[in-house]
Amino acid sequence: MSCQAQETLQEMRSTKIEKINGKDFYIHLVKKGQTLYMISKAYNVEMNVIIQENPEVKEGLKAGQKLRIPLPGSTEPIKKQSKTGLAEQKQITKPIEEEALPCGKDRSSMKKVYNVALMIPLYLGDVVQMDVNPAPDASEQENRPLQFIEYYEGFRMALDSLEKTGVSLKVTIFDAVRDTMKTFKLLQTPELKNMDLIFGMLYHRNFQLVADFAEKNNIPIINPLSERELILDKHKKVFKVRPSLKSQFSEMIRYLQTTFKDSTIIVISDDLKINKTTANSIVTAMTKNKADVHLSNGYDEILNLLSKKKGNIIILISEDKSFVLDVVTKLNEHRNEFNITLLGLPRWDLFEDIEADYLVNLKTHVMAPYFIDYYDTTVKQFVAKFQNLYQTDPDALAFQGFDITYYFITALWKYGKYFDRCIPELRMKSMQTDFHFSSSKENGFENQYWEMYEYDNYRLKRIVVQ
Repeated sequence: MSCQAQETLQEMRSTKIEKINGKDFYIHLVKKGQTLYMISKAYNVEMNVIIQENPEVKEGLKAGQKLRIPLPGSTEPIKKQSKTGLAEQKQITKPIEEEALPCGKDRSSMKKVYNVALMIPLYLGDVVQMDVNPAPDASEQENRPLQFIEYYEGFRMALDSLEKTGVSLKVTIFDAVRDTMKTFKLLQTPELKNMDLIFGMLYHRNFQLVADFAEKNNIPIINPLSERELILDKHKKVFKVRPSLKSQFSEMIRYLQTTFKDSTIIVISDDLKINKTTANSIVTAMTKNKADVHLSNGYDEILNLLSKKKGNIIILISEDKSFVLDVVTKLNEHRNEFNITLLGLPRWDLFEDIEADYLVNLKTHVMAPYFIDYYDTTVKQFVAKFQNLYQTDPDALAFQGFDITYYFITALWKYGKYFDRCIPELRMKSMQTDFHFSSSKENGFENQYWEMYEYDNYRLKRIVVQ
């Protein structure tokens, strides 16, 4: 490591140390231009440790922000024989092992042309015998070549847009059908080992095979749709785009604390065991933060807990259509008596029988892994271009194919093949979600971002969560 770089890092270090909950921390004041990677190297502490102690940095660093940096293992004594034969003790500090170049400045893993693979079940062998005008009730087997076609179309549109900005790619498409033996044979393809990035639009077992291959060959691999946390287990190169329910409720709690901190919060769930456990977890977490929170065992109990003096937030943990309809209908009857805001779950928009009037009256907020605002100018432009190219409207898969591809190819082009250390710093608002990745020491990266939208004047409207 150069002396100049080491001196720069040493100058960044704070001398202020505070004991918090029995643990010693440096208190670092973020300055303009500093990155999470630079700070981690300055203190010789892993980025994930800093993120764990300062969860707010997942939203990006800001000048003036104060970070708690745990003191590292500091020093350990060693014995060295002196000229006089006496053993004397010296303190040595663990050296910083590599030069802390800012993200985007390290050229060692950058290339002029990157090799990118999309592994996706297109079932090209079925196309010849496929009915081009299938009946609405046609089986999944009959429509297999169409199942993920719009993801592929969004993928292609993203590549076209990126290439116009100067990005150079060699892209290979692999038809990775559900048959795991065929996927295993694909992995024998010599060119796969030379990939810089793999997009794995695959079924679960197939993805596990490819993830093992990617880990062995040190290739980043993207999983666009899976909610399974297990795909990250001991796979440091896996990037899971779809956030888990665990992160959903931590984001929900953060949102409530910042937006509705003075409200009465009532949590209710159906009888499903996992939902009751979730409801209890939310109440426990909110209680620790001294919120006015209550767990309701039924609708009648909700009425006794509602306050007329301040706002009421009702968190309804259920995807049971009958249960949700019943609670929403009854709450609507009291909308003029109490100030009520209802917070619901992602799949509520699939409940066709819920009256839109009720959702508007209750100022309903919904958390979802993605949300597409069709009033947005960028979305309108994408829809028009997609319609012109493919003579149909894009579905959610098309937006995901475009956004995910654009984000990760940008990361690859900006930071190089080993972009994982910089990905927590890359913020890029896409059409249907945002990307806030974090990882544990042994596992891969998971997006932590959840969209929040509300029913406002009969229109679904994105809420920007600060």
